[in-house]
Amino acid sequence: MSINIEDCANSMREPKVKDIRALSTIKDDAQKEFNLISNLTGLTPGELDELSFKDYKILQDKLNSFLL
Repeated sequence: MSINIEDCANSMREPKVKDIRALSTIKDDAQKEFNLISNLTGLTPGELDELSFKDYKILQDKLNSFLL
């Protein structure tokens, strides 16, 4: 299965308060980000793990555009 990362980034939904609250028990910031990207894109953790770092960075940038 090939993932179109631009489509994933463009369709990433904006986080809701419940998304942020769901992360409250996770201590590691990288894991919080990973879980949030998974929730907002619908990609599974396994699919995210298989992305190139360049593609993951695109999703990070999109997430950060919501949080800033």
